[in-house]
Amino acid sequence: MHGIILQTLQSFVVDTYGEDDWLAIQDEADIEEKVYVPVTVYPDGDVYEIARTAGDLTDQSPRTILTQYGRWVVPALLETYDLHIDDDWEGLELIANIQRFHTSLRTRDMTTLTTPRIRSERVDENRVRITYDSDRNLCDVARGAIQGVADRFDEDLVAEERTCMHEGDDACVFDIRRRVPAEADTAGAHSGEAND
Repeated sequence: MHGIILQTLQSFVVDTYGEDDWLAIQDEADIEEKVYVPVTVYPDGDVYEIARTAGDLTDQSPRTILTQYGRWVVPALLETYDLHIDDDWEGLELIANIQRFHTSLRTRDMTTLTTPRIRSERVDENRVRITYDSDRNLCDVARGAIQGVADRFDEDLVAEERTCMHEGDDACVFDIRRRVPAEADTAGAHSGEAND
């Protein structure tokens, strides 16, 4: 697991639940000796243990913790990888280009890190389909990140997860739609103005 994920997961826990909870999680998960560095690769198990322990301490499921983290981490990742992001992109455009963005990061990384396979498909102007496939089964982070992108770009995005690896499917498929004002409402407003 890339160190930036673990470092930002630690920051998420401290920011959301407090330093004392992070210290308790480190102790319970038996990772108190670890300091996470962005350019280092760590065992995948650390993420699962942090999520499990944080869930136990806060009476939430590990999947809920990972979804919250996914939403929280978007601004930090956008700042870190700013050079790979087109200034003209809105939230849905960022999601539509995630495959290209992700591929450039995979190519750049010269470690033994294995990253998830992500495919993006532009369905139409207001819809994108993302397919996530990874042995790590961290689709909850992706689900939260979609909402984090919507928050960051102040965009009304609706995500529907059509298939999920946690349900036995081969991959997780998300259909993301940008909600736009109904044309009928706009037409009605214009006709009302014309009749005044």
